[in-house]
Parts: sequence; C-alpha cells; structure tokens
Amino acid sequence: MKKAVRILFVCTLILGLFLASACADEFPQPEGGMKFEGNWAMMNGLIEIVYEEEGYRVSVDLFQQDDNTGTLWEYSCLYNEETDSLLSLSSSKTAYTMDLHTLDRTFGECAYEGLDVDNNGSSFALTESGALEWKDGHENIGQDLEFTPIGRFEGVWRNDEEDIYTEFHWLGLLDENQFFYSIFVGQGDENLHLAGMYNPDSQKLECYDTDIIPIESMEDFFLAQDAEKPFHAVFTDAGNGQIQFASEKGTYTLEYDLLGPVS
Repeated sequence: MKKAVRILFVCTLILGLFLASACADEFPQPEGGMKFEGNWAMMNGLIEIVYEEEGYRVSVDLFQQDDNTGTLWEYSCLYNEETDSLLSLSSSKTAYTMDLHTLDRTFGECAYEGLDVDNNGSSFALTESGALEWKDGHENIGQDLEFTPIGRFEGVWRNDEEDIYTEFHWLGLLDENQFFYSIFVGQGDENLHLAGMYNPDSQKLECYDTDIIPIESMEDFFLAQDAEKPFHAVFTDAGNGQIQFASEKGTYTLEYDLLGPVS
C-alpha cells in the first residue's frame, strides 16, 4: 500500500510539472523569487540560479584547488512563499576533474539523480545579512556555508544581431570582494581572451585582454592594475537577463543563453 501511494505521488508530481511547463506563459516568475536569481560565491564555491519560467535551475559547484577536482550539484526548484525559499523537486550530484589550462571539466559517474522525496529535499534561503545559505537534504554538505551575491555573469551570453558570443568562467575568490573571471569573447572573426575582476560596489566586471597583457593568475591582474593600463572591456549586470558589454568598439546588450556553451 505504501509503495502504491509513493508511485501515485510521483506520478502526480510529474503531471504537475508537465502542466506547469505547458502553461509557463501564464505563470511569470514569482516576485519573491526574483532576489535569488544570479551568481553567489564563496572561496572555491559558486551557486548559479536561473529562472526558466516553470521553475528555477540551481547549480552548486565546489572546487578543490589542491587536486583540481570538484563536485557539481544540480537542482530543479520552485519558490515557496511561506518559507521564502527555493525548495528542490529533483537533484543530482556528480564529481569532476578540471583542466586548469582549458577550464574543461571531465565528469565521473553520477552519485545520485532523481526526484527529492521522503524529506531529502534541499533548500536555498537568504540570511539576515543578505547571504545565500544552502541546506543540502541528502548529506548536509552546505552546513555553515554562506555565499555572497556577485551579479550574474557565469555562463554564455549572446547578441545575435552583432554576432557576439561570450562565455564567462568564475575562477575563484582571491580575497573579500575580489572575484576573478576568465572570459572568452567572439565577435565576428575576432576572438578575445579576457581576465576580469568583479567589483560588487560598482557591480562591474573590468577586464584586460590577456593577449596584450599576459595574465595567468590573480596576482598578474593586480600587477596590470598597478601599471595603470586601460581596461579592454567592462561588463555590467543590467538585470532582466541582460548584461552590458562596453569595449573600444562600442556598447552592446547581451542576452543569457539557457542552452549554454557551444559544442
């Protein structure tokens, strides 16, 4: 009997998700959930939260620099107004290794994947100080971890009219309020590799062209700043799923690409 009830619950949940997806245009993003969208960081950890009309896609990436390995958790969540939090419907966990030269990740076998039932769901909520806390329902990995808002840059952004493709990789937190990025920019036939530092006060990501100014570490970035060389490009989180890209060629609006990197 208990097994039959569980099967019925799962089938009902899947049907509910299907109907929610089919009627996505009738269900805009809940106002209370808007504050969660974006990137959240801590030392060697990044959370990405994206609204996809039918719910929230959340990824938690924790990286170990000493052996170039990491773990990626991925969640499908809905906003809960009563708890003012994001609650997971399904989750997965996969370990990986990273090539630090290409930033490519090689994933191992998935440790678990499926619907979150029997009280093993995870949640994401804001603290009184405005940090994001993660409560992992499977292994309680997120205990005592707090993530700082760093705008929304991680991932792929495009401007198809101007043939601009950009791909952002967050590389780590050097010190408090010093968030380091690697950025690839393709515009027409020209490709650029940039190194940038996000400033939470100005909410701007300021970048150097690494082909002109060799930057292989965060220390090199600060040496370039000390030399008072001009920034090659500045990215600003404009909200509403857009960022502004300003360079010597002009200023452009980029749209977030849910499909992610090109193959």
